[in-house]
Amino acid sequence: MLKNFINKAKNGDPVYISKVYEQFNNLPEQERCTIFCILELLAKDNRRLFKFDIPLLSSPTDEEMDFIKSYVHAQIYNILSSLGGRMMTIYIDKSEKHIFGIVSNLNKVFCINKDGLERKGYGRCINVLDRMLETLCLGEQKFKFVIEDISKLPAVEEEKNNILPSIDYFKKVPLGLNKKIVIGIDVGGTDIKAILVNKGKIQCFKEYDWFPTNFKLSKQLVDPICLIVRLLRAKLFVDEYHYNKELKDNIEKALDKSASDDFMENAVNEIEKMIEDNIEIDSIGLAFPDVVVRNKIVGGEAYKTRGIRNNKEINYEKDFKQLTNLDNELEKYIKKDGVVKIINDGLMAAFTAAVEIAFSVSSDEIEKGIFAHTLGTELGTGWIMSDGKIPEIPLEAYNFIIDLGSYIEKKYEPDDLRSINNFNTGLPGTLQKYCSQSGIFRLALKYFPEERPDLFKKLIEKGFILERSVNGVKVFYVPTEPKDLRKPFLEFMITLAETENDETNKKIWRELGEFLAVAGLETKKILNPKTNIRFLFGRLVKSKTCFNLICEGAERISKNLKFIAAGTGIANTILMKELEKNEHYTVAQFAQAIGAVYFANN
Repeated sequence: MLKNFINKAKNGDPVYISKVYEQFNNLPEQERCTIFCILELLAKDNRRLFKFDIPLLSSPTDEEMDFIKSYVHAQIYNILSSLGGRMMTIYIDKSEKHIFGIVSNLNKVFCINKDGLERKGYGRCINVLDRMLETLCLGEQKFKFVIEDISKLPAVEEEKNNILPSIDYFKKVPLGLNKKIVIGIDVGGTDIKAILVNKGKIQCFKEYDWFPTNFKLSKQLVDPICLIVRLLRAKLFVDEYHYNKELKDNIEKALDKSASDDFMENAVNEIEKMIEDNIEIDSIGLAFPDVVVRNKIVGGEAYKTRGIRNNKEINYEKDFKQLTNLDNELEKYIKKDGVVKIINDGLMAAFTAAVEIAFSVSSDEIEKGIFAHTLGTELGTGWIMSDGKIPEIPLEAYNFIIDLGSYIEKKYEPDDLRSINNFNTGLPGTLQKYCSQSGIFRLALKYFPEERPDLFKKLIEKGFILERSVNGVKVFYVPTEPKDLRKPFLEFMITLAETENDETNKKIWRELGEFLAVAGLETKKILNPKTNIRFLFGRLVKSKTCFNLICEGAERISKNLKFIAAGTGIANTILMKELEKNEHYTVAQFAQAIGAVYFANN
C-alpha cells in the first residue's frame, strides 16, 4: 500500500491525505501505531483529542520514511492551521524508534525556537498562533509541542455540541437598516468590492482592482480601503446637498472601476473640505482575507502580505500593526457611537449565507450551522454556529495540505504556474494551489500542452502565460503588470468549459471538485461541523457549467457533501434581491459586500 502511494506520487498523480488516512487507519492492528495529539485551545480548559495511525515498518526505506513524515507533519499542520491553540502534547509509544524519531523533531520542524521571519515551511503557521496568543491571551507563553509516552495519555471527553439553533438571530440582522447609513466592503486578492447602503437602499457600488502581493508596506493595504470609504462618504455628501454638477460628476467618475488613485483622491479632497460633521456613517463592515479575531487582523502570513514580509528595510511585526489596527483607522470615518466590524472573508461568506437562508421558505440548514468557501484568488473558509457565534480560530483551510503526491509538480518554484508549492510557506500540496484560480491555471499547464496544444498556443498568443528565466530555469507566470491578466485568464478558462465540449476542459473543473471534497473531509475530521452542506462563493462558481463539473468531481471523493453556489436561489433579503435585479452587478460579485453591511448592522 505504501509503495503504491509513493509510485502514484512519482508518476505525478495526487495522493489525497483523506485516502492515506483511511487506508492507514484500516491496517491490521499489529501493523500500525497510533499517534495521539491533545491540543490546548485558546479558551482555557478547552482541549481536543486527535488520533491517526501510521504503518509499523521493521526496516523502512528512506523513501517510505519521508512519505510517512510528510503525512504526520501534514496532519498536525492542518489541525494547527484550522484551530490554533496554546500547545500540543503528542503521545506515542516511545519504544517505536521510527515513530519517536518523527515526533521528537516537531519543535525543530515547526521552527518553535525561531522568531518571526526566520520561520519557514511548517513554522509559518506558528507565527499566526503566536500573534493570536498575543492579541487574545496577554502574557501567555508562545506555542510549543510536548512529547510524552503513551502510558501518560489522559482521558479526554468528546466535544459536546450543545448549541441551540436560532434562526431568529439571523432574521434580526437586517432590521433597522432603513434608519442607517452603512458601508460594506469585501477585500479580495485581485479587487475590492464596496457597497453603500443609505436608509435601506443601495446607493452605489465601487470596484477597485489591485495586486497587494506587490506591496512593500502595510500602509499600501490600508490606504486604498480608507480611500474607498472616504469616496463613499463623499458620494453621500454630494447627493444629500446637491452640490454643483462638476463636483458630482467627479465623484461619479471616481466611482468608476477604471478611476486612478490620484483621481479618486483629488475628487474626495474637494468634497472633504466641505463635509465636516454633516455626514455621519453608522457602521462599516469589512471582510478581509486573513485571520481576524475581535476586529483585529492578526494572521500576517497570507499571500497578500508576501511583499511586505519580504521587505528587508522594515520591521515586519511593527509595520504589520498598521493592518492589525485597520479598525481604529476606519473609526475616523464613522459617527462617535458607530461601529467598525471586521471578519475573515470566508466567515463573511458563511454569515451571508446564513442570513439569506433565514429569510427563505426552508431554513432547516441553519440548525446544523453554516459552512462556506470563497473560491477566487485563494480559498476562503467560514464556519458560523447555528446560534450566530463565530469560533475564534484561524480556520486557514487554504493552507491545508491535501495532496502528499504530485512529485513532478513539487519540483517547480512556488511562483511557477506549474507548481503545487504554497506561495507563502513553500509547502507542497496545499489548497492554495488547488481550489483557487491558481489551481485552474496549474491544471491548464498540466494538461493543455499534450492534450490540447491548440489551447495552450492560445494562452500564449493572448499573453495569459509568459516565460522567464530564473537562475537558468524556465518559469511560467501570468503577467500582472502593466495589466493584471489573472482575471481575463480565468474568464477564458471558464468560457472554455462552457463552449469546448471536451474531456480535457471538463477534467480540470472535475479535479477542482475532487480537491474541494478532500477539503470537506479534512474540515469534517478536524472541526466536526454538523452540516455537510458547503456554500460556495466567488468567480470560480459563477458559471453553472463549471459548478456542475465541480459537483461531479466532488462525488468521486464523497457522496455525502452537498455544494450550493451563491447566487442561485440565496437572494432572499431585500438588499440581496435589489442586487439580484441590478443590470451591472451580480450576486456572485457583491454578495459578501451585502453580507458585510448586515454584519456591521448586527
